[in-house]
Amino acid sequence: MIKGTGIDIVEVERIKKNLGNAKFLEKLYSNRELEYLKTRKFNPQTAAGMFAAKEAVAKCLGTGFSNFGPCHIEILKDENDKPYAILLSNALKRAEELNIKNIHISISHTEQFAVAQCVAE
Repeated sequence: MIKGTGIDIVEVERIKKNLGNAKFLEKLYSNRELEYLKTRKFNPQTAAGMFAAKEAVAKCLGTGFSNFGPCHIEILKDENDKPYAILLSNALKRAEELNIKNIHISISHTEQFAVAQCVAE
């Protein structure tokens, strides 16, 4: 049963101009995400896609970032390069309140925009 959906679009340039700002990166991305971004040479489209996915998950949970921050949603890739989310802290609590067992994410981007969709079961 679908418990929630979320979608978000991000301007790549907005993320690109902040990739050199350590405080910005620490606010938005976990250590594991930063390690992944490092392997991608901090590709702006990749970083924007990950942030769009975080926003989509927050919307899927029905709260946005009101009770937790972007670092409480990790967007990682499996061995097949498929994105997945790990929820932490209050984001995890919210998913448990909604009885969410699975979160599906899709991310796409162009040079200018990144978009992500989330469906929670």
